[in-house]
Amino acid sequence: MSLLLIKQENNTIQMTMTTATPTKGIEAISNAFSAAKKRGQATLIPYICGGYSNPVKCVGILLAMQKGGADIIELGVPCSDPFADGNTIKGSHKVAIDNGTTSMSVLLHILENARSKGLIVPVVLMGYYRSMVGEYDSDISKMCQDAARSGANAFLMVGMGEGKQELEFNSICYKYNLSSIQLVMPGSTDERIADLASMASTFLYVVSVSGKTGARDALPPGLNDTVARVREKTNLPLVVGFGISNPDMVNGVSNLSDGAVVGSFLTDCMNANVGNESSDEVVMYQEVSKLHSGSSQDSGATNQALVFSQVPLHVAKENIEKSMVARYRWRKAINFVKICQALGPIFE
Repeated sequence: MSLLLIKQENNTIQMTMTTATPTKGIEAISNAFSAAKKRGQATLIPYICGGYSNPVKCVGILLAMQKGGADIIELGVPCSDPFADGNTIKGSHKVAIDNGTTSMSVLLHILENARSKGLIVPVVLMGYYRSMVGEYDSDISKMCQDAARSGANAFLMVGMGEGKQELEFNSICYKYNLSSIQLVMPGSTDERIADLASMASTFLYVVSVSGKTGARDALPPGLNDTVARVREKTNLPLVVGFGISNPDMVNGVSNLSDGAVVGSFLTDCMNANVGNESSDEVVMYQEVSKLHSGSSQDSGATNQALVFSQVPLHVAKENIEKSMVARYRWRKAINFVKICQALGPIFE
């Protein structure tokens, strides 16, 4: 495979060709975390909405992220209703759709193009379950086949149902050598965290704050305790996202977890660059490089991973899946009873 080497000069990016081959599937993600640990760094995971600001520019932006130091890239799948995202990311979804990235097939073509031009870091496709699976008429196997063939390494799905739906999706992903990344929300119970940890194959994404995506000025208080609570349930890598916007915040996260995800901030930087001489690729390269400078870990870094991949428990032991589904249903019934009890006095 040809690799594009990027050199910044006079507000442009110059590219030359060499040769490299990306590692496929789950192994590539595991290798990324392992390599970062050997360098004494956390893993940096920048996000861009696929097709932003248009399909051609997006390829250059992905390559610039890699050159800037991205260990893994999170590539958003455009959606007309990205309900978990704040204004910045929501706006990038609209721009991407308006400029032609209207389907998974277009997005995967962008990824294929980037791979052919030298993108070798793992890519996580992040999107909304109903929108993405709906495009494939619920044929998850076909979606996974297409994603793997195009060079994706994982999915991170928002809005997927607990229990049978997420277990089925997770199993199919694993069948096609794709990792299904689990989101740990701030309000997750210990039982839920344990279930998410058992379903993980590479890493878990710890959401740092409640609410929607968007750049913030500081890390939330108690974040180390939040990450430590998840660490009690797994030895896999833990990455932290939502709100990270500068190298100091990356460094703070790097020393209490295994990686940092940065999204809205980078899109804000490109939006602020409109009308300037520097290209989006140069801006992305510069900003990712700055963020990467904060990824060094001190000797006292906490909550560090001991392993970099695993076979999901319900895949390794098929009988576990039935018990997990039964437990989800029981938990749902209990929650329904609690809601009825809480609402009871209102209707008396």
